Amino acid sequence: MAANHGSEHASYAAIDLGSNSFHLILARRSQGQLQIVDRLRDMVRLGAGLTDSGRLSEATQLRALEALRRFGERLREVPPAHIRAVGTYTLRQAHGRGHFLQRAGAVLGHPVEVISGQEEARLIYRGVNFAQGPAAGRRLIIDIGGGSTEFALGERAIPQVLESLDMGCVTYSRRFFDTGKISRRRWKAAKIAAELELQPVRQRYREHGWDEALGTSGSVRAIAGVLEALGQGSAITAAGLQSLEQRLIEIGQIERIELPGLSAERQAVFVGGVVILQAAFEQLGIETMTPGEGALREGLLDELMMVGGEDVRQRTVEAWFERYHVDRAQAERVATTALRCFEALRPQHPQAPPELGEMLRHAAELHEVGLAVAHSGYHRHGHYLLTHGDLAGFSRENQLLIAALVRNHRRRPAPELFSELPDFYRDHAMLLAVLLRLAVLLHRSRVSDGVPAMMLEPRPGGLKLHFPAGWLDQRPLIEADLAQEAQWLKTAGFKLKYRERDTAAPAHAGAA
Repeated sequence: MAANHGSEHASYAAIDLGSNSFHLILARRSQGQLQIVDRLRDMVRLGAGLTDSGRLSEATQLRALEALRRFGERLREVPPAHIRAVGTYTLRQAHGRGHFLQRAGAVLGHPVEVISGQEEARLIYRGVNFAQGPAAGRRLIIDIGGGSTEFALGERAIPQVLESLDMGCVTYSRRFFDTGKISRRRWKAAKIAAELELQPVRQRYREHGWDEALGTSGSVRAIAGVLEALGQGSAITAAGLQSLEQRLIEIGQIERIELPGLSAERQAVFVGGVVILQAAFEQLGIETMTPGEGALREGLLDELMMVGGEDVRQRTVEAWFERYHVDRAQAERVATTALRCFEALRPQHPQAPPELGEMLRHAAELHEVGLAVAHSGYHRHGHYLLTHGDLAGFSRENQLLIAALVRNHRRRPAPELFSELPDFYRDHAMLLAVLLRLAVLLHRSRVSDGVPAMMLEPRPGGLKLHFPAGWLDQRPLIEADLAQEAQWLKTAGFKLKYRERDTAAPAHAGAA
């Protein structure tokens, strides 16, 4: 039996599929706290496996799958609800990633989500607070990954400024030092590129200011280790980075880099990390930085345990309510009816992902955010906002599903949007969209006059609704809407039938 979040000694696991390394961290709950019990790491170099067409090479995929197979062996005793596996920059960028994610989930024994850069930065901030405790003042955190660099600035447990920039130690090492040669010209080109990435965000960070700066990535720890081994202290400074630049240019070739404190596996991407950190120091005005403990995977673990019953996703929805002036009462009416229908049909779909109901609820809560743009085509506006907005606590796949449901909640369906979803969502997306459409239709009057205890009967390729005798006769507008709805759904290959049932008729598959 799976342990619940409050169980003493429950196990938890977080898996980070980074652009350079894959990490697994295992923990158990002890006296209300998470205690790390094991860590696994595999230098997969996923980012180096992207082809010119933007797809992961088969060799890279096989290397990644082998690492995940080893990780999967350690997950057998962990309840599925206590596991979270996420992909970052490279999987955000990879074309056709769905096929790899399907294979990855199969060998790992658990689905892999892809998170946005902003979500990655938020979880990194949370992970540092988990590992080190909240800062007394403002804390700046920089995490140089293989493909992107995340910046998080906040006070105590609350992040205030989050950014993810397209520069990483793997991508910059490949882009500017692809031949292995380290020259002053190449260094300057790489540094200018990093400064251009930083320019749009530098002022915001400078205005906020900070009391301490921490670096949490392997790159930062490697830089700090080398500088300390060279006798320049345990903290990273601008002068220390300048001396590293000079030393690396004098060495001249990546394959010849032999620095005290630098591991062989970090050698190939060390230069890219140094350039990025040097640009960050200059653009943001950082004076000193120390290596920090904790990062993305610790943030995942902390959130999995949900200390104090915290619900990050619901906080995000509440923030969207405020930002887009959502009619909260209508959102709750629609969400309640959509979920009631979903629960009535759940026994017919035992293999459905457990979070589908939650995603349907959030789509119902946010289905009218597009009204803040314009009433005409507001379902399309909502789709755009939810596709491109920042939804803290949601994976990229969560976000795409919610956005697709909002786009499909009215008018002519656009089922082609479901093709972008992973298989475990795609197979159920049309039914979720139909349930949301029905909930919106039944609450079109926007008053709390109650929805009948209708019966939902699953049919091959569709659904049949059974309303109480006489209910539709008294509501000709709803009946007209249902007739139009049946025609629209027909264009998407879904058959919607409805009728009033005889009061003496037996109950059908589900009641809502």
